[in-house]
Parts: sequence; C-alpha cells; structure tokens
Amino acid sequence: MKNNFLKNLVICTLVIIEISAFWVANEVKVNAETNGSWVYENNSWRYYSGPAIKSGWTQYNGYWYYLDDNGRMKTGWIKSEGKWYYLDSSSGKMLTRWIEDNGKWYYLNNSGEMRIGWLEENGNLYYLNDSGVMVKDIYIDSRYLDSNGAWKKEPWCNRDDNRSR
Repeated sequence: MKNNFLKNLVICTLVIIEISAFWVANEVKVNAETNGSWVYENNSWRYYSGPAIKSGWTQYNGYWYYLDDNGRMKTGWIKSEGKWYYLDSSSGKMLTRWIEDNGKWYYLNNSGEMRIGWLEENGNLYYLNDSGVMVKDIYIDSRYLDSNGAWKKEPWCNRDDNRSR
C-alpha cells in the first residue's frame, strides 16, 4: 500500500512537471512572437517576430543572421544571391573582416561578402583566389606575396609593374 502511494505520488509529480514545462515553453514562444526574440526549439534556434517563423536575412541587436526556409539559424558558410558569407559557428552572427577557417584565411567585406582578387588592407596588398583563400609564398602578377600573404607597397616600387623607379 505504501509503495503504491509513493508510486502514484511520483507519477503525479512527473505529470505536473511535464505540464509546467509545456506551459513555460509555450509562454516563451508567445512572448517571442509578440516581442521579437530567439527561441530554441527542435534542436535549433529560431527567430520570431510576430506569429510566423522568419526566414532569410534577419537583423537583431545590430547583427545579421541567416535563417533557412524552416526558420532555423544557419552557421558556417552560406551562399545567398550568388555571394558567399560566413556566419559564426557558435552565435550565428554574420562576420566581417579577416576570418580563419580550417587553417585558411578569408576576407569578408563590410557587407559580409567574401572577397576574391586583389585586396588592399593596412598598406599591404593581398591576393584572394577564386575560392576566397588568401594565397602566400607565391608570385602573382610579378609580385611576391610573403609567408603572411602580404606584398608590402614600397615608395620606390611601381605598383603596376613592380620595377624600381
């Protein structure tokens, strides 16, 4: 008899906990829908602003995020409208400037787009190949890019043909 009472008490407690968890989760979702915020559901982050799940580019607190067609926050490399972007692997924020990914360096402009070709940055010239990777220890257009990937502009060098004046 005592065991049945304890068993029923445990079952009732678990049911109450489940109902409370469901109520809290739905309250969070409703608040997110009305106030605009992130909700973690089905193993991914979603952004709500109104009753519908948002998709595509979304700005939140001054940062850009990308949400797939199911409203899930994306991370890593994405291609949008023919251009490549990198979204931080932990926060999902769109990154700009220099990033390192798997030991390779890439440059993302102020709009987050991956750059290719020649890039002038802090008085140095860099070359980003067709995959966006900064090349180093190589000659490109008769310019030697050092182990840091930089060709330093010198006042005595002609930038167009790299010959002394």
